[in-house]
Amino acid sequence: MKNRIQVAFDLGSFSIKGAVGRIINENQIEILSIRSVKTDSIDSGDIVDKESLLKSLEYLIEKMEKDAKINIDEDAWVSVSGKNIKSINSSTRIRSKDNSEFEVDETTEQKLLTQCADIQVSSDRYVLHNIKRGFFIDGSSLIRNPLGMIGRSIDAKSHVIHIKNFNLLQIDHCFRDDLSIHVNPIFDGLAAALGSLSKDDQDLGVMFIDVGADKTNMLLYKDNYLIHSKVIPIGSKSVTKDIAAYLQTSIKRAESIKHEHVSALSDFADPESNFELPIENDDLTKSINQKEISEIAELRYEDIIDQIKSEMKLLRMDMSDIRSGIKITGGGSNVRNLDLLFKKHFEGTKCEYLSISNTVFKENLEDRRELSTLIGLLSWPIFNTEDSSPTVGVKNFKSITKNISSIWKGFFE
Repeated sequence: MKNRIQVAFDLGSFSIKGAVGRIINENQIEILSIRSVKTDSIDSGDIVDKESLLKSLEYLIEKMEKDAKINIDEDAWVSVSGKNIKSINSSTRIRSKDNSEFEVDETTEQKLLTQCADIQVSSDRYVLHNIKRGFFIDGSSLIRNPLGMIGRSIDAKSHVIHIKNFNLLQIDHCFRDDLSIHVNPIFDGLAAALGSLSKDDQDLGVMFIDVGADKTNMLLYKDNYLIHSKVIPIGSKSVTKDIAAYLQTSIKRAESIKHEHVSALSDFADPESNFELPIENDDLTKSINQKEISEIAELRYEDIIDQIKSEMKLLRMDMSDIRSGIKITGGGSNVRNLDLLFKKHFEGTKCEYLSISNTVFKENLEDRRELSTLIGLLSWPIFNTEDSSPTVGVKNFKSITKNISSIWKGFFE
């Protein structure tokens, strides 16, 4: 794996990002190129303007090839995201037909995991990730790795993340047919989580929050297992639009105001501080109070927090189970005091921003949280250990989702 070249593309709603990296050891990747271009060709994970997306990708590839001095013409890790991402915890069992003991091998394990996806995912959806959550053999306690063990029956648990075939087909067609690049599709929230969270975080229990432009990814880990993932259809762009509507200004100016003047926790905004806003089609300006505009933003960020709390309630989980606290990242988290707003609503829980780490680059990327998914994609072969999904491109994804359990009839019930 050492010195292996990785290529990644993060298809966001605010911008398209691309990067080339080289794995230099088991925990670190050297960045050879990072490029970004603003685009509105993606909306909540859906391609809404393929021609625009293709132009953006062609621009990125040209710049990346020049930076890294390579030709990008094989495989790339590509993020998929948005409202069409769904997930579910699944389980299944197999047992020997004659009640005799059998040894669990890789083929048996893969059959179990395939069945976990088959029984939950319809034929019009593609399984992005089928992540092991442990096994039981003959009523045993939870087993992380069952290979080589014997028993009469084995149960498997997995976390299945899937997407509409249509959405993935459009992305695959754009890369494969137009750019001659095979797609390795990765859920953006999972890429960001695995590239950012420590093993201790995942073991102790952690809530990972990845705030994007038009969605927020929520992932929960406990005892080193991914136990829940959810795409919440609200992101930082909603805050920008609220500010633009309230101030009767452009979205571009509202975005700048959000980063320069807004505190996500309005208690920390200075009630005496004002800034000047140019009046459209006029030479005059008007004075805007920082606390007033922060209160508007806070309401929208609280919508995200309310949905996170609703998820916890549905799961019947208490924050005391999340002993490593809440870790926040993503481009939409680049606003002052969002961590403190989370802390206010999850009293007694540690809440903090996650920094970019495990990279070697000519620039300091530590606070570039908008790059968390991109770095996670580049680092995928290093940190991905529990995902049993295929990792060599989407060559024919329709056949992958086909139920293959009939192959096993006769040996297992």
